Amino acid sequence: MDSSVYVLGIVLTVIGLALGLWKGKRKFDRTNEHGVEQFRSFGGKMVATTIDDLLSWVALGSLFVGLFILAFS
Repeated sequence: MDSSVYVLGIVLTVIGLALGLWKGKRKFDRTNEHGVEQFRSFGGKMVATTIDDLLSWVALGSLFVGLFILAFS
C-alpha cells in the first residue's frame, strides 16, 4: 500500500486523540475546587456543552476512521 494511507491514518488518529484531550481540558478549566462546573450564564453553558458534544463526536469519528485505515490498509 501507499505510505500516504498510513500517514492519513496516523494523522486522523492523532487528531482524534488531541480533540478528546482538548475536550477534557475545557471541562477541567470550568471546574471549581469542589468539582462543580461553573458557567457565566445559561447561554454560556448551552454553547459550551454543544461545543463539547461536537468535539466528542468529531474526536470519536476521526479516531475510529484513523484506526480503521491503519488496521485495514
